[in-house]
Amino acid sequence: MTRRLLRCLAFGIALLGAISAHGEVITVASSLPKDFLAIYKRAIEAQYPGTRIQYVNFPATHTTSFLRDRAPGNRPDVFWGSAPDIFLMLRRHDLLEFLGKADDPGIPEYIGHLRINDENGYFKGQALSGYGVMWNVRYLKARGIRPPGNWQDLAHAAYFGHVVMSSPSRSSTTHLMIEAILQDKGWQDGWSLILRIAANCGLISERSAGVPSTVSNGRFGAGLVVDFLGLSARHAGNPVAFTYARPTVVSVANIALIKGARNPSGGKRFIDFTLSAAGQALLLHPEIGRLPVRPASYASLKDSETYSQIDDVLAQSIAEYDPEVSETRYRIVGAIFDQLITYRHQELVDLNRLLLQTQQALARHPNPLAEALVEKAQALVFSPPISEKRIPELQKISDTPVDIARLASYEAEWGRLAKTRYTEARLLIEQAQSRIRP
Repeated sequence: MTRRLLRCLAFGIALLGAISAHGEVITVASSLPKDFLAIYKRAIEAQYPGTRIQYVNFPATHTTSFLRDRAPGNRPDVFWGSAPDIFLMLRRHDLLEFLGKADDPGIPEYIGHLRINDENGYFKGQALSGYGVMWNVRYLKARGIRPPGNWQDLAHAAYFGHVVMSSPSRSSTTHLMIEAILQDKGWQDGWSLILRIAANCGLISERSAGVPSTVSNGRFGAGLVVDFLGLSARHAGNPVAFTYARPTVVSVANIALIKGARNPSGGKRFIDFTLSAAGQALLLHPEIGRLPVRPASYASLKDSETYSQIDDVLAQSIAEYDPEVSETRYRIVGAIFDQLITYRHQELVDLNRLLLQTQQALARHPNPLAEALVEKAQALVFSPPISEKRIPELQKISDTPVDIARLASYEAEWGRLAKTRYTEARLLIEQAQSRIRP
């Protein structure tokens, strides 16, 4: 566990132990941006005088372990986040309180093909989240790079060194984007695209919030983000743009009452506010830039440039996206990404640089034997360490010490395989280069 995370959790524990001398305290655990949360804090405290909202902010990927380490009665009251996978995981670990299935008549059961509330009644849909690519307009223009329109664009040679993304093991929103690619393109082709994008990255950011910040300040040209991070960065005056990558994925951002909460009645009141007309209207603030689940909220919409294509986005999203599949292989996907990419990123980038240089040389001096060697090298670099046939077996891995040890052994195996493949690929590329006429 990193020192940064330890400090974050210690801060969260201190917040949980705080007692207000002036009124009720509602504690909300969330990985959402602090500026976003601050808007709701001000609104709810104004709505309920004497109530104080406290946030525990840390990566959503650590939510389950954080809650399980806290005794019932000493946990936050609410969990609020973007990725549905986390809520399914919390429900499976019996960490959510039953909220009931009675729906607000102003919030439909479905929007497009998306079910808004948990069918079992343990969490509520609070907003819609779309995913795609944001880019720095000035950065790309200065380098003559065309703005991206889909995930594949980020794998093109023009984007080498200009992309930033985070790891799915550290970011639940990144995991959702990775899963969207895998479920749309299939296991083999999906990982090939993910690896090619990562090989073009100048940085694998520690957290998803690092992606929009480094694109906004011009350190990198483009990054994979959830929509509201890109839209709010544009509203803040940064020279950025955002598009829902095609094919896109739109998911439901949820909110839930934590089982064993310190103040469950206050937590329920917080949830009710976020789903109310007033709470939903806050999502349309340019500083937030989120899509409400209450259709009537759009009647007051003023920024049509930002929100005019909601129906189109939903129509083009991946209708077959299955959060249950995403949740059951959450750790597997994160572990594969880390072993092939995060822990060996510089090696992956160096190999991609050699591949691109060799392909450019082949374009000038074609050589069939060299081209065959390059294709073999690409197959080694841009392939997952296991076939899709092994997924059902790995999905059964539980949280028991025996299974955790088993997963660790698999990770070590995938790491060794990546090292071997990358070494073999480099040799093949060098052989190909030696065959190309100078």
